[in-house]
Amino acid sequence: MIAKSPIVKHLVLIGGGHSHLAVLKHLGMHPVPGLAVTLISRDIKVPYSGLLPGFISGIYDANEIFVDFRPLAQFAKARIIQADIKNIDLNDKKLILPNRPNISFDLLSLNIGSEPNLSMVPGAQDHAIGIKPLPAFLELWPQLLQRAISTLTQKEQFKFAIVGGGPASVELAFSIQHRIENDLNLKSKEKSNLQIQIISAEKTLLQFHNNRVRSFAAKELTTRNIDILLKKKMSACEKGIIVCEDETEITADAIICATGASLPSWPAECGLAISQDGFIEVDSFLKSTSHDYVFAAGDAATIKGQTRPKSGVYAVRQGLPLAKNLIRHATSKRLKKYKPQTHALALMSMGNKTAIASRSKFFTHGKVAWLIKDRIDTNFVKKYSNLPQMNQNLELAKGLVDNKTQQLLKSHAMRCAGCGAKVANSVLQDVLHQLPNTEKPEILTNFSSAEDAALIQLGDNKVLLQSVDQIKAFINDPWIFARIATNHCLSDIYAMGCKPHSALAIVGLPFASKEYSQSELRQLMLSCSETLKEQNCSLIGGHSAESEDLTFGLSVNGFTTEDKVLCKNGMQKDDVLILTKPLGSGTLLAADMRSKASHSNIQGALNAMAISNQEASSILVKLKATACTDITGFGLAGHLLEMLAKDRIEVSINLDDIPIMDGAVNSLKQGIFSSLHEDNRTVSSYISGHSNLSKMPKYEILFDPQTSGGLLASISSELAEICVNQLIGAGYQSTRIIGRVLCSNTEEPKIIIE
Repeated sequence: MIAKSPIVKHLVLIGGGHSHLAVLKHLGMHPVPGLAVTLISRDIKVPYSGLLPGFISGIYDANEIFVDFRPLAQFAKARIIQADIKNIDLNDKKLILPNRPNISFDLLSLNIGSEPNLSMVPGAQDHAIGIKPLPAFLELWPQLLQRAISTLTQKEQFKFAIVGGGPASVELAFSIQHRIENDLNLKSKEKSNLQIQIISAEKTLLQFHNNRVRSFAAKELTTRNIDILLKKKMSACEKGIIVCEDETEITADAIICATGASLPSWPAECGLAISQDGFIEVDSFLKSTSHDYVFAAGDAATIKGQTRPKSGVYAVRQGLPLAKNLIRHATSKRLKKYKPQTHALALMSMGNKTAIASRSKFFTHGKVAWLIKDRIDTNFVKKYSNLPQMNQNLELAKGLVDNKTQQLLKSHAMRCAGCGAKVANSVLQDVLHQLPNTEKPEILTNFSSAEDAALIQLGDNKVLLQSVDQIKAFINDPWIFARIATNHCLSDIYAMGCKPHSALAIVGLPFASKEYSQSELRQLMLSCSETLKEQNCSLIGGHSAESEDLTFGLSVNGFTTEDKVLCKNGMQKDDVLILTKPLGSGTLLAADMRSKASHSNIQGALNAMAISNQEASSILVKLKATACTDITGFGLAGHLLEMLAKDRIEVSINLDDIPIMDGAVNSLKQGIFSSLHEDNRTVSSYISGHSNLSKMPKYEILFDPQTSGGLLASISSELAEICVNQLIGAGYQSTRIIGRVLCSNTEEPKIIIE
């Protein structure tokens, strides 16, 4: 056996800037065995600044301008945490995160960007919109656009005031005008009720560009009836009013600040050296001048002695040198100096598929400049969105199996985790039937009963419920994994209408340095303990061992009376079937492994998996559900058949009524199946309905293995609506009636698809 490399160092990337895109891509292409990587960012799906003017103009749609960090992080085998870091203990090398344990690091890289400091201008935070951070601006832009169009449609004036005299202001003015005039069929060279004004404290627009650029831009803005107001510094902001230092007041319907970049206060408060221009000071290796283990790049950093304008061009160029120096530092190699270019090519959109090109004394404009800009910007997004195919190596000695078997094994070499890693039901049942009979009078269940938990008679009508479950980590964040795994393990007790009383933990921890192992175990067990406490279940012990992968499980105890136990069998004719959570976690996690899942879809799946079945169980018990189980590894079809088998029940299911996670059907259409999917599909012989079932897009969801899935219960039709409403009110927003019980005592259990 070839052991995995132990983790001995931890690199943390803070911020989703352009430089860190290059770092993750490089780490994915050139992995460093023994180095754990974590990305922590407030925003995971981030817009590329170069495409913003084209989006505002209406040239690109929203999906074209964003880069999703999740597939990239998966490609680099990096942990991803969505959080807003504002505190770092640089002495103890710890990151202070909100609502979760601190994270230790050995090496740190900051690529946090910059933003207009609206807090320096009284009233600006309340009455103006900053162009940065871009995600916040893009969230507000549709409302702003609609307000402007609505006002102009009513033949009333609407004025945009754009504060700042740099490229961002010029591009924004051109883009806003083009978008609104195009939507309303107006002409830019004619006076209209749309007014746009650029307000700058400087003596000229575009002060870092040559005279020809400045002259052309000013002339073009004037030709398009965009006003320019220079030498007016904003000193305060009120609702609809800009107050200047000379006491001039400028009215506007919308105030957008695109002023010079500034750094948030927290890096300085943490003790990092700050340059004279107010940014994190780094040397020519992109390393902090005050802390040897901290690197910084992009707008947030200034290279000592090599000050450059805060531009995305420089941030992009720093990405690869930063990646290489981070690896060199981690592996104790000599760092290489980085010298930024003296002048960078600036390409400014004019909104109408023309652009201004500027570099030092060079200047041109027109459609060719726009085509160059379009190609550079769209290729940048493609570079970090269209990732190389991840191939899972399968090492088999030649001749051990035939070619057909080898190809089959290769197609399934990338094994899933969570419930997708369970042993197939057919394999499990074959082995269980061969085990010797060890029944005792007080044991009320056996292997053939297939109940979710074992029942042991204690006397006085009391019974002890016991279950055990253990799953392999499907996400490389122990804090989130443990919460979901804990809820998953408790679910068998809830499925039988009982409350968990106590639990023993089972932990498999990959080999790593003592410090890293301790940090991982601390996050894992604190998350488990917190989740158990929320459900009034006590952690009373456990066992840990080294393992190839991170695994976690619980042996759970619950106490109830025999008459209150909710079993899998017991459905009655005309009962309805209720499912409390959406399906799709298996295919989405499989897609995530392959770097083919979006952050929003995976976050939606994680949120669903993190919901406990506690309240759902209580509601189903109170409303006298006739049968219940939880949907986990064997999928909806497999677990439903377990409920039907004993009484040979026939049910009907409507595929369109099944709640499904966002992105799951599309993932299945792409042929992305969890490892257990094909084995789960063997129960299809019990399914009937349309002749072309296998071609129906939602059909495959029946076999998708779930991790921490919802409860599936039967309940009388008279109480169905009440039950659904109570479940939705308790937070199970995806609860649906998915079918009904047709009859029992048929030749064999049957699922009919309507």
